Amino acid sequence: MSLLEVLIALSILAVGLLGIASLQITAIKGNATADETAVAAYYAQEKLEEFRRTPFDNLVSSPGIVSGAPDYASIPTDNAVNSKLSKKAVRIYRVWNVENTTATLKTISIWSCWREGGVRWHSMHFVTRKGNIL
Repeated sequence: MSLLEVLIALSILAVGLLGIASLQITAIKGNATADETAVAAYYAQEKLEEFRRTPFDNLVSSPGIVSGAPDYASIPTDNAVNSKLSKKAVRIYRVWNVENTTATLKTISIWSCWREGGVRWHSMHFVTRKGNIL
């Protein structure tokens, strides 16, 4: 085996290892996003369970809602908006909208929102309905 063959083999090996390193970085970022998504889903589900126990007439929308959807510009600055920190210290906000669908039915929309890197918004949206049995 000549020195040239060894150099070519090492070059091929280096390119392959760089590809594997790139995949590892992508996997790590994916795991971080999955953690935030899981926390956001749990946080929204927690509010859904709370609404199950809340009397029909006491269901109202939260701060941070404009025209039935989250107002992303005001959410981080509104101290009345519920929030919690994920393991990676990402603040996850929770807002909800309660809409009277009929006299005995309300549609409840819940959003768990967070900003990736403090810039780009992500959100999870859950919808349920609650009826008032007379």
